[in-house]
Amino acid sequence: MTESQDLLLHYRRQRGWTRDLVEAVPDEHFDWAPAADAFSCGGLVRHLIQAEIFWRRLLAMAVDGEAYDPFRLEGDRDERMRSFRQPNLRSSGSLKLGSTFAECLASWEPIQAATEELIEGLTSEQLSEVGVRHPLTGLEASLREFLLVMFEHEAHHRGQLSAYLKTLGVEQPTTLWS
Repeated sequence: MTESQDLLLHYRRQRGWTRDLVEAVPDEHFDWAPAADAFSCGGLVRHLIQAEIFWRRLLAMAVDGEAYDPFRLEGDRDERMRSFRQPNLRSSGSLKLGSTFAECLASWEPIQAATEELIEGLTSEQLSEVGVRHPLTGLEASLREFLLVMFEHEAHHRGQLSAYLKTLGVEQPTTLWS
């Protein structure tokens, strides 16, 4: 198995767990959020879709030797992250990606397919030698590490959604190691 195939397998496993969790959420909780300044359940799912589009573009452009910064925020890392918070929350409210969990999952499918195509086409040399810089956090690392960070971002928000569901009393699927 090549390194890109191994990463692709990891990505698919993570996505399967995320999809299983999202499918367990009743649509009545789509707009529920624990606080006014937090993602709603549906907003979390839309955020993950939007983030994947960003991550894939960031990584693909790095392979092409280009930087990607759609945010163009000034300041140090903390200032950029603070400036990003409210627009990020607002964009997660866009209905473009769906207004139900099923619609969001359906809109995510072609995005996932494009991400899988990118991962599958990466060489070991690209994974270790291509450098990437995140425009908000300033993190600089190899393409391999950034793929893992992308996977961790999804796992982080899957955990957030899981905590929301515990608060709401929604039974969750057994996701890990299935």
